Amino acid sequence: MRIKIRYIDGDRLKRSIIASAGRISEMREALNNINVFPVADADTGTNMAMTMQSIVTSAQSCPYSSLAQVCNCISEGALNGARGNSGAILAQFFQGLSEGAGGRERLSPEEFADAVTLAVTRAREALANPREGTILTVMQDWADYLKQQAIGKEDFVELFTDGLKRARESLAETPSKLKILQKAGVVDAGAQGFVHLLEGLSDFIDSGKIAAYRAKTHMVEKIRHFHFHKIDDEIKFRYCTEGLIQGEAIDKKELQKQLSRMGDSLIVVGSSHKARIHIHTNEPQAVFDLIGQFGTVLQTKAEDMKKQHEEALALAPKKGIALVTDSTCDLPPEVFEEFDINVVPVIIQIGDKGYQDRVEIQSIDFYKILLADTHRLTTSQPPVASFREVYARLLEKYEAIISIHISEGLSGTINGARIAAKEFAHKINIEVINSKTTSAGLGLVVHEAAKMIEEGLSFSELKEKIQLCVQRVKVFVSIPTLKYMIRSGRVQKPKGLLATLLQIKPVIGLDEEGKAVELAKVIGKKRVAEKTLELALNYARKLVSPKFIIVHMMAQEQAEKFRRLIMTEFEQADIPVLDASPALGLHAGVGATAIAVLGEPLS
Repeated sequence: MRIKIRYIDGDRLKRSIIASAGRISEMREALNNINVFPVADADTGTNMAMTMQSIVTSAQSCPYSSLAQVCNCISEGALNGARGNSGAILAQFFQGLSEGAGGRERLSPEEFADAVTLAVTRAREALANPREGTILTVMQDWADYLKQQAIGKEDFVELFTDGLKRARESLAETPSKLKILQKAGVVDAGAQGFVHLLEGLSDFIDSGKIAAYRAKTHMVEKIRHFHFHKIDDEIKFRYCTEGLIQGEAIDKKELQKQLSRMGDSLIVVGSSHKARIHIHTNEPQAVFDLIGQFGTVLQTKAEDMKKQHEEALALAPKKGIALVTDSTCDLPPEVFEEFDINVVPVIIQIGDKGYQDRVEIQSIDFYKILLADTHRLTTSQPPVASFREVYARLLEKYEAIISIHISEGLSGTINGARIAAKEFAHKINIEVINSKTTSAGLGLVVHEAAKMIEEGLSFSELKEKIQLCVQRVKVFVSIPTLKYMIRSGRVQKPKGLLATLLQIKPVIGLDEEGKAVELAKVIGKKRVAEKTLELALNYARKLVSPKFIIVHMMAQEQAEKFRRLIMTEFEQADIPVLDASPALGLHAGVGATAIAVLGEPLS
């Protein structure tokens, strides 16, 4: 039984901050790549990572154990090492958290929620012109949720887990609140960084361990260098200017008032003894001269944002043809990443709740639920909005789009793609292709399309060759039990029960229209596996250098056996063995295996 975490003290805060810094550090480049506000200068991730590193250094050297004293050390480290807009906001957040700790040794969930609320208030006060849809919005929504939920709560794990969900929801809403984000097709980078901070915090509180994170580019939107060229807002103030001053009675409000005439994105954080200034201006030296009137200048920095923006723009890749598919496509994860294949998730319905396939639920988890038979399971096509969102994001980055999807004879998924494609047809060449297959078969077609794009085939050549792949791909599915086909309605119950009684097992495939057909039927589980392999090999022998993908539904041993037997005849074949997509597994059922084969016919 998990032990409840009833309080946070200085030691827990230190270690959770280290976990958060690690998470931000791992995601640094991803954050840089989505940085468009206030300027698309591709440095938010770097600034947040360096700010957090300064905080970690200060926390690790802090000799105290009480939460209030550790908060003081953290806020001092944040103030000394804050970089950029997001770093300055984080510095003021931690300054406010230190104030909210109120000299206490430890904080309960309710006390922590109160301290966080004050921290967000202080962060907002530090900005001369706070904007919604940024890190401030996510901070505020998270703090409000904690304040509401912490009443009477005795467990930080539950509080932080639920709070993280609310922060992610708030993050997803940032493009609707800030036009420049919507235009670029990204969430706010600073807000995303704050969510990563909360991920590190939540993970440590839950596990008690500082995780070794590794940045993943799938799950959330896979973003490399997006359309910087779309962000054509003029950079009015060229230099990102920062300074750190120390004094006896620094009047931050007066300092903010005088600086406000010299630029924008103004942030003044700190205390009456030490303050950090961040401003975008065309006159860095004038800023330094002014802040010198309020205290001793300890640090100064001025970076040319126009130059940074131009460098980021130059790095943004402009490719010819984008490739889109849906999550019924079975390919190794590294293939999706290598060829930058965009995936629209189908919806997995578990009871009355829907989950995005391979985003919110993985195939193996689906099969465990299917095996347990505790919930009604169905799959449904992605909403048109999902296709629209992907096409809109690719519009400015590519010259054309090829979108290949599960057979129209098995799913209505392609209809959503077609509707969305019509909306963009006047802006970009876009072709939606019915693969007439699914799962491993769709994987083979998409992989071939990706390689042909890489080879530089023209749009018209590509469409023609993909259609040849569609005609040549075959899928052979071994069905060891009809229970799941009866349950899903693919086989009528009386007929299915009779076949089960007689131990009749079918091999299923797809016809020329992409509809499920019975290729053979035999007696017994062993014989159905043998027949499936026989049919697959017979087809492969008619092809030049055939390609294979094997998928299974909790039948790894049988899938590996298929792989070994195929390779005794086709030694050079590279044959992935994968969990099958739920779209296939829902009907084929636990224990089923499938072999997909694709190649050019012999002369």
